[in-house]
Order: sequence, then C-alpha cells, then structure tokens
Amino acid sequence: MFTKTLCVSGLVATLLLFPQPAIGAGRDLPTPTPQEVTQPQPQPTATTATTKSNATPTPTPTPTPTPTSTIKTVTSELNTIRILINSEKYTTALTSLKSVDKSYPNNADVNNLLGYTSRKLKQYTQAGTYYTKALKIDSKHLGALEYQGELFMILKKTSSAKSNLANIKGICGASCEEYIDLKKAIGN
Repeated sequence: MFTKTLCVSGLVATLLLFPQPAIGAGRDLPTPTPQEVTQPQPQPTATTATTKSNATPTPTPTPTPTPTSTIKTVTSELNTIRILINSEKYTTALTSLKSVDKSYPNNADVNNLLGYTSRKLKQYTQAGTYYTKALKIDSKHLGALEYQGELFMILKKTSSAKSNLANIKGICGASCEEYIDLKKAIGN
C-alpha cells in the first residue's frame, strides 16, 4: 500500500494507493466486498403507530407538579414587615400589618407593631388603641409598654410614661433594653 499527498486549491488530501496486479501476472486478487451500512431505524411515535394500525395510542403520563406551599407564620410575616419598618416604609408596613392582623387576630406582637407604625405616621389615637389592645392581650409585653410610654411622652403624659417605665422595671429590671430606651425618652 502506498500513500500520496495532493494539494488541490489549498486542500490537502492523502490518497491510499493499492498496488494493482501487473497485467498478465496471472494472479486473481479478491475483489473487496462492499460493506453494508445499517442506518438506525426511527422509533415509532404515537403518530406513526396510529397510522400503521387503528389502535389508540396510550398517552404518556405527564408528572403533575407538586405544589410547593409557603407556610406563612405570624413570625415570618412580622420579620418581613420589620424589614419595611427598618427601611422607614411605614405606610406599606401598616397596610401589611392590617392584613396580618386579619389572619392572626388578637396577637400582641401584631398590635404592638400596628401601634408603632401608626405612631411613626403621627396617627396617635390609632396608635394608642393598638398599644392598649396589645397590653390587654399580654399585660407584660415589653415592646408595647415601651412604645406606649413613648407615645405618652409625645402626648405630654409624662406620669403615664413613668408608670409604664415602672412596669417595665418590675418585669425585666433596670438593665433591659426597653427600660433603658423609655427612660431615655422620658429624660430622667
């Protein structure tokens, strides 16, 4: 077997050259048998199956997606709302809190934050109502006692603010955050 390399219009081709028997050499060389190439057969589809027979194709079951439910709890809802409050988006927070209040009625934390956002929006009467409700639900709610005390200071009700300060001290002492913050708001 011989090879020859040709260059035609920039293409390089290598040709395999087989020696040919000399004329009259008396040798019969076997003629190569052509190889049969098999092509992959296409798989029958529902369409081709029905055209070949009158059978109704069996539908392929499609998996039903499993609904992923996001379980909302009052804690997760309030955590989301606290982000709004920390960003000073009080109107949006108040709207969200009212919605949460419908889902979780009589929750002291919800009412405390309703009071807080109302107070920040200068809706003092509404804020007072929410703080009162929070304290009816949980009379020892430190946040509601502190924030109601701060509201009392805005409304010039110093004696009521000092009463809340004494309640906080009785619950958690003079070193807890709520006591320190309300004492600072009172200024004594």
